[in-house]
Amino acid sequence: MRKTKITRKNITIVKFAALMTACVIALSALTGCSSPKENAEQTASSDQVTPAEQTASSDQVTPAEQTASSDQTAPAEQTASDQAAPSDQADAASEQTSSLNPLTLQVLKVGKADAMVLTCGDAVMVIDCGEKEDGEEVLDYLAQKGAKKVDILLITHFDKDHVGGADTVVEGIPVDRILMPDYEGTGKQYKEFVDALDDLGMEPERVAEVLNLQLGDAKVKVEPPASYEIPDTDDEYDNNFSLITTVDFGKNRLVFTGDIEEERISQWLDGGTVQKCDVLKIPHHGFYNEPLEEMVGIMQPSYAVICDSEKNPAEKKTVSMLEEKGVQCLQTKDGDITIVCDGENIEVSR
Repeated sequence: MRKTKITRKNITIVKFAALMTACVIALSALTGCSSPKENAEQTASSDQVTPAEQTASSDQVTPAEQTASSDQTAPAEQTASDQAAPSDQADAASEQTSSLNPLTLQVLKVGKADAMVLTCGDAVMVIDCGEKEDGEEVLDYLAQKGAKKVDILLITHFDKDHVGGADTVVEGIPVDRILMPDYEGTGKQYKEFVDALDDLGMEPERVAEVLNLQLGDAKVKVEPPASYEIPDTDDEYDNNFSLITTVDFGKNRLVFTGDIEEERISQWLDGGTVQKCDVLKIPHHGFYNEPLEEMVGIMQPSYAVICDSEKNPAEKKTVSMLEEKGVQCLQTKDGDITIVCDGENIEVSR
């Protein structure tokens, strides 16, 4: 084994190295500094943030912060957005109705019979045509209005005082669409009407289900009876086969009931489709029955139209009932009736 010789020079070098190490340790303790290696590691650790960490840091908003951000809307902004001024809503509705073409209803004085004409802009609808000689009355009125055609001809049922003048009308002016109940009439006037349609090559629409139509700016709903089954004991069965027509125009509503009687009125009320209206055409020329009074009470019309005559006026009990309920009664025995609707208001003239 080789022995190392320790000399005075070696001892001096070792002492010097130990002294230098002690100085470095003391200096580090006094300044609180890390060693150069530790400083480099700390700098790398603090400076080197990955792009993913930066994105996560900027995008990860706490739920509380999100809630605060979404919920903290200025009260003034909430008030402006949530509280639409009633005046603004009223103005919008008024502008909507003011842009409508007026709807005019003309109820012709043709005795104890129904003959009515609705016009809205250029659109024309005729509801019933009275008796045989009344067809000319309808044509004369259409000529006065400058009508070139009839968009819809609706025959409520086939009694002679409703269908009688229909053949004259279809022969005297073009008609786009003909609506009538889905049963066969038995009277002479009905047969003359059907023959006229055959000669003209026109096919009527038999209404067996609720039908919705448009007449200019007005909406029209046509309701047939629940059944067209003919009872064995009722000679006037076709009155209850009448088509019921509702015309909605802006805020105005007009209802035409043909000649419906007690049974059909009760069925209609039970069906739950009866609504308030402004104008009600009283059925069957003003004959009174208890379901009629109930119907008027539910519908609360402002005006009631009765197609009657001096010779065959409405029953006094019907007129009294209407007056007691605050309904203005308009009877054709006193002359033609003109009703003009603008979508909000109604004007009546005689």
